[in-house]
Amino acid sequence: MSITRRDFLKGSSATALSGMVPLSLTIPTSNALASEHNDYKALVCLFLHGGNDSFNLLIPDGGAHYSDYVTARPDIHVLPEDSLPIPNTEANQAVALNAAMPNLAAMMNEGTATTLVNIGTLIEPTDKTNWSDVKKPSNLGAHNKQQKAWQTSWGDGEYHPYGWAGMMMDILSNDAAIVSDSISFTGNSLLTGSSSNDIQVSSGGVRAMYPISHSNGVNNQFKKLTATTFDSPFQQEYVNRLQGILDFQVEIDTILNTYPADTRIPSSYLGKQLQMVRRMMQAASSLGHSRQVFFVHMGGFDNHSNQRSKHDGLLGAIDQAVSAFHMTLDELNLSDQVVTFSMSDFGRTIQNNSNKGTDHGWGSNQIVVGNAINGGVNYGTFPDFVRDGENAYGNKFIPTQSSEQMGATLCRWMGLSEEGVDVIFPSLHPQNTNPFDSRYLGFLGDYRASSLESELLIKNVNASVTRVNHTPQMAIDGDITTKWTAKGTGIHFLVELSSTSYVTQLLIAQAKGNVRQYFIDVEVSNNGIDFEPLNSAVTPGNTTEFIPISIQRSGVNFIRLTCNGNNDPVNTHLQAWNNIQELKVLGKVN
Repeated sequence: MSITRRDFLKGSSATALSGMVPLSLTIPTSNALASEHNDYKALVCLFLHGGNDSFNLLIPDGGAHYSDYVTARPDIHVLPEDSLPIPNTEANQAVALNAAMPNLAAMMNEGTATTLVNIGTLIEPTDKTNWSDVKKPSNLGAHNKQQKAWQTSWGDGEYHPYGWAGMMMDILSNDAAIVSDSISFTGNSLLTGSSSNDIQVSSGGVRAMYPISHSNGVNNQFKKLTATTFDSPFQQEYVNRLQGILDFQVEIDTILNTYPADTRIPSSYLGKQLQMVRRMMQAASSLGHSRQVFFVHMGGFDNHSNQRSKHDGLLGAIDQAVSAFHMTLDELNLSDQVVTFSMSDFGRTIQNNSNKGTDHGWGSNQIVVGNAINGGVNYGTFPDFVRDGENAYGNKFIPTQSSEQMGATLCRWMGLSEEGVDVIFPSLHPQNTNPFDSRYLGFLGDYRASSLESELLIKNVNASVTRVNHTPQMAIDGDITTKWTAKGTGIHFLVELSSTSYVTQLLIAQAKGNVRQYFIDVEVSNNGIDFEPLNSAVTPGNTTEFIPISIQRSGVNFIRLTCNGNNDPVNTHLQAWNNIQELKVLGKVN
């Protein structure tokens, strides 16, 4: 049986795992599990070992939320002058970033970075009302168990023995690559697949036989061994394979030496890892990679005492290294093709302890960076900062978003199909007894919208101006030959939904929409009194068919359109007229 160098290099990992992996658990490699692709994409997982206090990374920006935060953390809270404003959450809550991260704050305001708010390891949606009835991850405060929970996915009554990224690469990786396209700088579960395994590298490069490259004595003895001819076929085959590893080392070094380290990325512990990540990305074509997944890491986050004196420095190191790394991707034309995301064991406790530190929590905030993300908002809802409050169990925040939803969103962007997500993330299946609102989060692609969308029932419509034969009800009667019309600007058209819903988009069809553009301001509300402005839409002016207007908001009961006329280029005296032939609202009932 012939064996490739890549197979041989993977063999030790595969053998070690074979004793503890159920033989029945295999990852299908059907083309149906992946979308076609001929481009390049990469994920970079930044794991923060120890449990990052991400509620001192992302903090409330004023109001009652900030007062509760200060009360809960009298010894370690971040002062307003030590924070930087960033976009609001999806629930329109004002939040700020720790001032130790000015570069990432700037990227968030530019729309190339965001945070996932109050996310954690969940098996099914969990809150205080269903606490006794749902499955929850075991050992919530244990570092090793929660690291595995973040990096794997929930299977049939237990966590998979494989990482979710490893299972993804079982499907997406190129078997003809000369080295694995899953690359790590330390041991992990994330990149372990059924057939694919990661290759471990250092900031200095790939080391297939690390001791040989660092010891002349060992190197000389090894050369003598591989130059010897043995009578035993087994001994000779073994030596030939060892020589193959050395040849492999030379081949990889030759490729990587073409791409020197970019010193614009700091030479910190994390920075040196990201320098090597960049080199591996530059070498992707030579290595046979169209998809790459990297696992980089930092430690020092388990701060049970004197947290502020250490934590801000760690956040600053992340800020400098990650922002510089992404800046250098611009000249490689990779800015739209690389997404970096953070993970950590767990969040920290709501209240600080008596030693000016925090203890092991649950819900956390994670960073996502890259031009491909849907920026301009921080994803999720910031919890009430109160011990045992509405969003807490004791001194821990209960996550409102699942780490597996984050993983599924990243996998879809990399090219995994819906069927592939079914295989890797069964806890996210829409037909589960207690399903998540969506298997995806909104920070990347449009996967959440497409998985949520169905037509929502409209309870009522009314308008601030109407005509006898062109009433608001005609906009929802299903008859394209009737319409609501009104003359003027600043005219309100109010839609009341039958149920509180996550609204993805509004579909609107208008008479003469193929010859004129209409101007519409869009707002949403949960009570019909306080409205959140979303956008000012200008219709394309080239169709009378339905056009979409993005909403992407949860907890919506009312949608208010402010109609401001049109730009009819021929009949300018008609520019004050507004109309809606038909209107539909898409989304999912909360």
